[in-house]
Amino acid sequence: MAGVGKSHIAKKIAAISNYEYMETDKLISEQANEEGMRYHDLSDSDFLRIEKDVFMNLGDLSGKIIDTGASVIYDQDIMCKIEKLAHIVYIKDGIDVIMARFNARGPVPLMGIGGKTFEQLFDERRPLYEKYAQSTVIRNSSRNNDALLIANLILE
Repeated sequence: MAGVGKSHIAKKIAAISNYEYMETDKLISEQANEEGMRYHDLSDSDFLRIEKDVFMNLGDLSGKIIDTGASVIYDQDIMCKIEKLAHIVYIKDGIDVIMARFNARGPVPLMGIGGKTFEQLFDERRPLYEKYAQSTVIRNSSRNNDALLIANLILE
């Protein structure tokens, strides 16, 4: 979910594991620029199309920590590809904490909102995160060592 700390944790895991950090939103932004569009101006449909293209064209993911955007969860084809190539960790946290973190960082595009409240989006995405998770870490109980816990799960 946007605001749960995916990027923060992914960067920490990359640093302690010597794995390469890969931010898929950066790849999406680069492809949008190649198509003459700006990342922050993308419609939901353009974003999701480019996101799918980026993911379906990813090669070997070994030795990489992938920081996906939260909307990737909506595309079954992408999630099936990621399941085969990587270890999927669901970083679970309370909606109040996630919302506060999301609001504190300022305006960020949020895909799939379509008139929904943050709470509705959270409730819509949660079962999808649970479906694809190969591991789950409850963040609000491990805030100081979250990256280390996740690294231990995926680097064993």
